[in-house]
Order: sequence, then structure tokens, then C-alpha cells
Amino acid sequence: MAPSQKAPPSNEQILYQLRCQEEWRHRSSREFFFDFGPLNLPLTPSPADLEVELEQIQDSCNKSTAIYITDPRPQGHTLEYNNESVVRSDIIYTIYERWFTSHNVDIDFGNFFAKLICARPLVNEQATVPDIINLHQTWCDHVERTLPSCATSTELQGMPHWRDRINPDHGVIGINSDQNSRFKLRPLFRALILISDTNPKLTGAERVVQVIQTNLADLSAPIDLASIEPKFEYDSSRGRVTTTLAAAYDFVTALELREEAAYPGVYRDPEVAEELRGPGCHMEEAKSLGYSGPAIQGSSSRWVHLKEDEEVLSPNTPTMVVMRCSMLRIGPPPSPWKRQIRVESRPDTCKEA
Repeated sequence: MAPSQKAPPSNEQILYQLRCQEEWRHRSSREFFFDFGPLNLPLTPSPADLEVELEQIQDSCNKSTAIYITDPRPQGHTLEYNNESVVRSDIIYTIYERWFTSHNVDIDFGNFFAKLICARPLVNEQATVPDIINLHQTWCDHVERTLPSCATSTELQGMPHWRDRINPDHGVIGINSDQNSRFKLRPLFRALILISDTNPKLTGAERVVQVIQTNLADLSAPIDLASIEPKFEYDSSRGRVTTTLAAAYDFVTALELREEAAYPGVYRDPEVAEELRGPGCHMEEAKSLGYSGPAIQGSSSRWVHLKEDEEVLSPNTPTMVVMRCSMLRIGPPPSPWKRQIRVESRPDTCKEA
């Protein structure tokens, strides 16, 4: 009796597989820019300091806000360096777990909640809120000036140690020159920023952040910080609230939905038949898996339609596995530096000016 053959995958299963691959690439890329390759800028950057890799320019686009950390840049292979890496990993893990709610979320063209920026004061210098707002304006202006350069196709302009466009550990790291017009610096990104505390004692959704109006862009309506709860500190006259990362996330997400409804032209049209990795790429891969359906076009957020009782699976990246094992206290013993993380209080993230 001939052994039974496995039935070929259906068109729906193939689309689900392709979508999961894109989700993995998206999360891996976001984790790269938060932890392994964050944007580091001096508190008062010179023009030369702004000449960073072009992928940092595109990665500032299609984001709702920027999250700043304001500690001096630690030396490599030190306790301070490892502590900060743990904090950055915790921030991206916490945000992504709240942001990724379904297989219909928009992951194309780097769309995400935030861009992490490390504002680096000198060792004996402390950043003030006006310092960060000035830096944010400088960076936003630089992004808009430099973004047209990302349309050149002569060089990927990737980081020296991530030359390949698709890196097996971190997904898309180079620039998408062919579809550069789909990368836009959003008005809300200019108008509102977060400054995160780096105290490792408070983690996850309870991490303390400042929500700060910059007044660098006009929105559809004024920003009202009074609705944010809890408020640890509140200065309505200067547009500042200190709260939890979870509360800040919910507030910014609601603002983003408001602005998207008011100015749809600022955002990407989901009907555009483009693909992150180039026209025809998904169709070619799908056919190699046995796909026989219509042409695959538009946003990948429309490929998967789960039933009500089907579970949404978050992309299973190496960083996510490490974070979940750490939270469950399973797996190999933590490295010595993880056992030595200091939990004493630190000064406020930014002193008032």
C-alpha cells in the first residue's frame, strides 16, 4: 500500500506563510534599531554628527513618535553598556507585544509605533527637556533634507557589518531605494516625543516615561495631555506629563488614529500595489510554494483572515524568545552581568529647565 502523501498547501496557507515571514522580518528589523543598531547622536550634534547611515533616515519615517534615552554613551563590554542594552530590549519587547495585535496590522515600509534615539550628553553633562526638543527638531529637519538621497540605487548604504539587504538575524537593514516615496516623516512624530527612564527596576508596561509636546508641527487639533492616566507629574503650561510606558503608548496610538483620519494623504495608501521587497517578489515566492491564486498585490495586512477562535501568533524572533524565557525564568542561567544589574534609583531622566 502506497504511503499517503501530504496534501499540498492551500492558497490561504501559502499567504499566511508569506505574511508570517514578513512579520518576522519587520519585528527583527525593529529590534535591530532599538537594541543592536540604535541611532546615537550627541546632545548638540554638528553637521558631521548627522551623517549617519541612510537606513536611520528611512527608519525615522512611518513612526508615530520618537523615544529618547538620555544617558551618556557607555563604553562597550562594561556593566553600564549591558544594563542599557537590557533596557532597550525591554522597551522594544514591551511596545511590540502591545502593538502587534493581529495579522492585519500594517507592517509595510517600517510602519511602527516609535523610533528609538539615544541622545548622548557628555559624561558630566545632563540633558534638559529643551535640549531634547532642540535635538529632535535638528534630526527631523535633517531627515526631511536627506530622505531624497535614499532614492539612489547605487549603494545600499547599510551598516558595514550588515551589508546584505536581508540579514538572517535582523531582517531588512539596508534602504528601500525603489520605494523611497512611501517613507514619510509624520507630523505627529515631530509634535510629540517620549523620554524614557533607564532605571532597570521598573520594567515593561510600568516603565516611567515623559510625554512631551514639542510644538514642532501643526496637527488637526491641539494635544490634550490631561487625559493621560496615571500622572506622576503634570505641567500643562509646558506640555509635559510623566506616566507609564503603557499609558503613553495608548495615548500616542489614539492620537495617531485621529491624525490618520484627519489627514489620510499623509499616510500610505493601503491600496497601492507595492511590496516592501520589490514588485513581483511575493508572487514569485508564492508560486514556488504552489500558489495558484490571483496576483498578490497591496498591503500584506490583507493577506490573512483568521477565524474568531484562531490564535494570533507574534513573530518568534531570537530576542523575543530570550525575553520571554527571562520573564518565565527558564532556560540557561543568566550571564554574570545580568545578575549584577543595579536597581538603585537614578536621577530624573531629564531635569527641568
